[in-house]
Parts: sequence; structure tokens; C-alpha cells
Amino acid sequence: RFSSVFPSLNMAVKRREQTLQEYKRLQSKVEKYEEKERTGPVLAKLHQAREELRPVKEDFEAKNKQLLEEMPKFYSSRIDYFKPSFESLVRAQVVYYTEMHKIFGDLTAQIDRPGLSDEQRERENDAKLSELRALSIVADD
Repeated sequence: RFSSVFPSLNMAVKRREQTLQEYKRLQSKVEKYEEKERTGPVLAKLHQAREELRPVKEDFEAKNKQLLEEMPKFYSSRIDYFKPSFESLVRAQVVYYTEMHKIFGDLTAQIDRPGLSDEQRERENDAKLSELRALSIVADD
């Protein structure tokens, strides 16, 4: 979700995964030579494979350690990132619903005039609708 917001984090995870794949590939190569018969050429290839593996292993361990240290810090700091937006949303909702409550309260006070029966209200509404239909800007359907 946050890859577009925090691209450096996404890239660090991808680099770690690439290093892990390389490490696994070289580790399997070393294991393959260790399983073979111990002859001169095999021992030379085993030594060479171990030498290739060592820097890749160190690189992977460094990247892995860095991510293990920084990811918890990142996840704990995400609250600081979203908190202002969430607070603004809540404040906007409070203002909106407060205004809507006032408007509906005023409308209710206008509509609920005491002493009118349902028939009188219906006649009044029909009269207002007739006035609206009589306007030249209203098209007949």
C-alpha cells in the first residue's frame, strides 16, 4: 500500500530479496560441491564457491539486519504520518454534521407548524407545486 508513498522502503525490500536469491543460489552451489567426492578439482571449485558466497552472505546479512532494525521504527512512525489526516477528517465530519443538524432543525421547525392537519399541509404543498409548474422555466413532462 505504501510503495508509492515510501518508494525507498519498497526498493530496500526488493534489494534484500534479490540478495537473498543470490545467496540461496550460491549456497546450493556450495552444498552441491560438498556432496561430491573430495578430489582436487572439486575441492578447488568448493573453495572458489565458498569465496563467492562469503561477500554475498555478508551483504545479505547486512541488508537483512538493517531492515529488521528499521521496519519496526517505520511501522511505529506511520501513525505520525496518518494522524493529521485522520484528525482533519474527523473535524470536517464534525463541522458537516453540526451544520446539517442546524439546517434540519430549522427545516423541521418550519414544517412542523402546529394546528395544521395533514389535508391542509397536502393542499399547501399542491398549491406550491402548482406555482412552480406555472413558471416558464419548467417544462411539461
